[in-house]
Amino acid sequence: MLLKRFFQKRKGTSDTVGAAAQGKPQGHAKDQEPRRSATEPRIQAITALNELEALAQALKQATDEAARQAASTRLVTALCNDLAPDISAERLQDILASGLDAQAMERIARQAHTPQARRAAIASTDSPRVLAECAIEDRLAANRGVAVERLEDKAALEDVQHRIGKRDKNVYRIAREKLRLIAQQEERPRLIRTQREDILAKLERLGRLGSWSQDRALLDHLQRQWAEIAEEVEPEWQARLESERDRFLRAYDDYCRENAALLAEQAAAEAARKQAEALLEELQALVDQGETEGLDLACERVATAWETLPKLPASARTALDKRYARLMQALSSSRQALADRRQQAERLVKLQTKLEQLSGDSKALDCKRTEALLRDGRALASALSSEPESSTVQSLAERLESRLQRQRKQAEQKLKQFPERLAELETHLTAGELKKADPIYQSLQSALELIRVSGIHKGEETKLSHRLRALAPRLRELQNWRRWGADQHREELCAQMEALTEKEAPLEALAEALRGLQADWKRLDKTGSPASQALWDRFHQTSETVYARCQPYMESQAAEREANRVAREQLCAQLEEFLSKVDWERVDWKKMMRAEREMRQTWSGIGQTEGRHRKQLERRFYQSLRQLDQRLDAERKRNQAHKQQLVERVQALVDLPDLDAAIEQTKAIQREWHTTVPARQKDENKLWQRFRAACDAVFARRAALQQAHASELHQNLEAREALCREAHEIAAREQDAKQMAAAQRKLAERWRAAESLPVPRQAAAKLAQTWQKSYAKLEAQRRSAEERARAASLALLKQQATLCERIEQMLLSDPSGQAETAAIREAWTQLPTQEDAKLQQTIEGRFQQGLAAAENTGKKAALSAQLNENAERKAQLCLQLEIIAGIDSPAELAQQRLEFQVSRLAERMAEGEDDPLQGAASLLHEWYACGPAPQDQALSERFDRISEALTRRRAAVVEPA
Repeated sequence: MLLKRFFQKRKGTSDTVGAAAQGKPQGHAKDQEPRRSATEPRIQAITALNELEALAQALKQATDEAARQAASTRLVTALCNDLAPDISAERLQDILASGLDAQAMERIARQAHTPQARRAAIASTDSPRVLAECAIEDRLAANRGVAVERLEDKAALEDVQHRIGKRDKNVYRIAREKLRLIAQQEERPRLIRTQREDILAKLERLGRLGSWSQDRALLDHLQRQWAEIAEEVEPEWQARLESERDRFLRAYDDYCRENAALLAEQAAAEAARKQAEALLEELQALVDQGETEGLDLACERVATAWETLPKLPASARTALDKRYARLMQALSSSRQALADRRQQAERLVKLQTKLEQLSGDSKALDCKRTEALLRDGRALASALSSEPESSTVQSLAERLESRLQRQRKQAEQKLKQFPERLAELETHLTAGELKKADPIYQSLQSALELIRVSGIHKGEETKLSHRLRALAPRLRELQNWRRWGADQHREELCAQMEALTEKEAPLEALAEALRGLQADWKRLDKTGSPASQALWDRFHQTSETVYARCQPYMESQAAEREANRVAREQLCAQLEEFLSKVDWERVDWKKMMRAEREMRQTWSGIGQTEGRHRKQLERRFYQSLRQLDQRLDAERKRNQAHKQQLVERVQALVDLPDLDAAIEQTKAIQREWHTTVPARQKDENKLWQRFRAACDAVFARRAALQQAHASELHQNLEAREALCREAHEIAAREQDAKQMAAAQRKLAERWRAAESLPVPRQAAAKLAQTWQKSYAKLEAQRRSAEERARAASLALLKQQATLCERIEQMLLSDPSGQAETAAIREAWTQLPTQEDAKLQQTIEGRFQQGLAAAENTGKKAALSAQLNENAERKAQLCLQLEIIAGIDSPAELAQQRLEFQVSRLAERMAEGEDDPLQGAASLLHEWYACGPAPQDQALSERFDRISEALTRRRAAVVEPA
C-alpha cells in the first residue's frame, strides 16, 4: 500500500521514528523534537490521501494526536467534499467506526456529500442538536426519517415539529408521536398515583352495601387494574391493597356460607311448592279434559300424593290447600255435568236420526209429531251448542220448519180448491168421462190426506171426505165400462200382432211395428183396466213369434247399443281419470277448454244405448263434466276479476305525477293481461276497450311530453347551430385580434351554457364537429391576426431599433453629426407607436438615451461604457433565440448552449409555458431594446438566420385552416 512507505522503518531513519510508527512508547522530553520532525512527513502523506479506506486505516493506526487529528480532518473533508467514489453502506459503517470523535461525526452527519455517508453518521451520533438539524435540513427524506427516529430529546423534538411544518409530513408525524409518548411518560407518575388511590378507595367500599356478587366481580376487575401498575407502586400501598382484599374475601366467604344455607332451605321449599303446583295442574287438566274414564283413580292418586307433600310454610300451604279444595269441588261438579251432557248428547243423536229420516221422507209430514221433535231438538241443540251434532240438528230443524210452512200453505190452497175440484169431478162422472174423472179423484184423495196431517180445519175436512166417498160408486161403474173397452182394444192389438207374423216386410219395419204394438199395450195397462190372462198370453206368444223373426236385427241393434255403452263408459272413465290427474295450480286453461269441447263433441257423436244404462251414463258423464265446468267458471270469474283489477290499476296511473314510473308500470300491467278462460265475447270486448282506453290515456301523456321535449331539443339545436354560424361569420368578418379574442370568449361561454341543454342525439355528434371546426377556424383566424399584429409590432420595433442604432453608431463614430440627429429625430416622429405601452416605453427610453448622449458628453461616455456589456447580452440572446428557433449554433458555444437548454427546460416545466414562439418574442423585444454594441458581422448573420427561421415557424404554426 501507499502508506507502507510512511509507516515502515526505513534506512537512515532513527529508531525513535520506527518506534513511533510501530506504536512503541516514546522517549523522554529531550527526544520529542526529533519525533515531531519525523511525524510531519506522515501528516503530509495523510493530507494527500483521497481513498476513504486508507484514511480510515491511517486513523486507526495513528499513535500521536497530530496524526490522528490530521487523518480525522482529512477523512471528514473527503466525505464532505466528494473527494472519494461511492462505496457500500457496510464499508461506510466500517470507515466511520475507525475512531472518529463526536465532533467529526456531527460534521459528517450535517455536511457529507453522499446521502449514505450522512445516514451512517446520523445513525452513529447521539447529539440531539445535530439529529434535530439533520431531521429538518437533510436533503434526503430517508435521512430525515432516520434522524427523527433516533431523536429522543423533548426540546429537540419540539423544535423539529415546529420547524419542519408541511415540508415532510412523515418527520412531522414521527416527531409528534414521540412527543406524545414523552408527554405520556411524564404524566404517568401522576396517573399511577391517581389510579392507586382510586383502586384502594373502591376496595374500601367493597361489601358495605351488601352487593356481594357484584362486589366480587369488581374485586377481580380491580386486581387486574392493580396488576398493570403493581411494579410502579410503593410497598406500603401494596400492603394496604392486600389487607383490604383479605377483609372483603373473609366477609364474602361468610356471606356465601349463610347464603348457601338459605338457598338450600329455599330450594327445598321451592321443590315442594313445584310438586304441589304440578299436582294442582294435573287436577286442572282433569277438570279441563272432562274425561270420565279413569277419573276416579286419577283423583285418588292426586289426593294420596297431596297428603304426602313435604312441609311448606303456613302461608304458602294455606293458599295451595284452598286451590286444591276448589279444584276437587270443580272436578266433582264437572263429572256430574259431563254425565248429564253425555245423556243429552245421546238424545241429540237420536233426534238427529229421526229428523234426518223425516227430512229424507217424501211423504207429507205429521205436523203434531214433527213439531214435538223440533221443540226437543232445538232445546238440546241450544244446550249442547259445542257438539258437532247441534249445528246439524239446527239445520235440519230449519229445513223441516220451512217444509211444514210450505206444507200448510199447500194444504190451505188445496182446501180452497177442493169444492171446485169436487164439482168438476161430479161433472165428469155425470158425463161418463172416466179418463178425466179418475185423476181428479186420486188428487182429491191426496189433498184430503195432506189437509188431515197438516192439522187445519178438521171439520171441513170431514165434510169434504163424506162428499168424496159419495161419488166413489159412480167412479167404480165407469171403471168397469172402461175395462170392457180396453179388452176390445186388446183384442184388436192381438189381431194386429198376429198379422205381423205373416207379413212380408223389412226386419227394421217389423221391429218398429212390434215396438209400437207393445207400447200401445203398456198404455192400456196404465189406464187402470188390467187385461185378462188369456188375452195377455195370446198377445205375448204372438209378440214372441214376431220377435223371433226380428231377432237378427234386434241382436245387431243390441250389439251396437252395447258398443255405444262401452264407448260412453270409456269416455266417462277417461274424463274422470283426466280430472283426477289435473294439477289445478298449473293448468293450461286453453287446452282445458279445448278438451272440454272435444269431450262434448265425442259424447254427442256416440249412438244410442239401452235405456237402463243411458240415464246412469249421462248422469256420470255430466257430473264429471260439471266439475270441469265449475273449474272453468271459477277461472273465468277469477280472470275477469284480474282484468278488472288491471283496468283499475291503469286508470289510477293516468294521473300519477311520475310519468316514467306510470309508463313502466303500465307496460308491466300490459304484460299481465292475458285470457285463460274467455267470457262472453261482448263482455271481453267491453273490458278490453276499457283497458285499452286507460293505457292510451297514459301513453298520450308521454306523447305530449315527447312532443314538448322534441320542440325543446329543436330549439336547443337551432341555438347551437346559430352559435356555429356566428363563429364562422366572425372568423370571416373580423380582423382585429383583440375583438376576435373577446368574441371568442363570449362564444365559448355561450356554447358551454348551450351545451348543457339537450339536443337530438342523432345531431349531437355532427353539431359538435361543426362547432369544433367553426371554433378552430375562429381560433386560427385569431392566432393569425395576433401573429400579424405581432409581426407588425416586431417590424415597427425593428424600424425603431434601427433608428436607435443609427443615432448610437453616429455618436460613437461622428460626434458632430447634429444634422443627422435631426433627421433621425424627424424619422422617429414619422413612425407609429407600439400598441404595447410598456414596449413603446422601453424602445422610447433607448431612443431618448441616444438623444441625451448627443447633447451631453457625460452621457455619451456612459453609453460607450455599455458596449461590451450589451455585446455580451446580445450574444446570449442570440444563443437563446437559436435554441428556440431550432437552428445550429457555433461549435465553440456548444457547452453554453447545453446549459441554456437545461435552464430553459426547467423554466418551461416550472412555468408551464406551451408556446416557444411567445418566449422568442420576449427575447426579440429584449434584443431590439438592448443598447449600443460593437459591430459584429457574424452575430448579425446569426440573427438574420434566426429571424428567417422564426418567420417560417410562425407561418407553419398559425396557418389558417
